[in-house]
Amino acid sequence: MQILEEFWYGNINPAERPFQRQRRFDKAFKMLTKNEEKLLESLNEQEKETFEKFKSCYDEMIQTTECQTFIKGFKLGARFVMACFENDDDIYDE
Repeated sequence: MQILEEFWYGNINPAERPFQRQRRFDKAFKMLTKNEEKLLESLNEQEKETFEKFKSCYDEMIQTTECQTFIKGFKLGARFVMACFENDDDIYDE
C-alpha cells in the first residue's frame, strides 16, 4: 500500500488546505507545552537527553499507529464504494 503511505506522509496532496486549529486542541497543546517546560526545568542534562529519546520514540510510535489507522479507514471506505457496485440487479426491483 505504498501509495496510501505516500498520501499519509503528505507526498501526495490532492487538495492542500491549511490546518484549522480547534479550541480543544489548542488548550490541550498549551497544557502539554507548559508541563513539558516545567518538567525540563527539573531535569539534569542526562535526564533531558533520556526524555528527548523517549519523546522521539513515542512520536514515531504514534505516527506509525496513525498511518496504519488511516490506511485501514481508507480501505474500509473503498470497500463501501465497491459494495455499491457489487450487485446492481436489486436497484431495478420495485
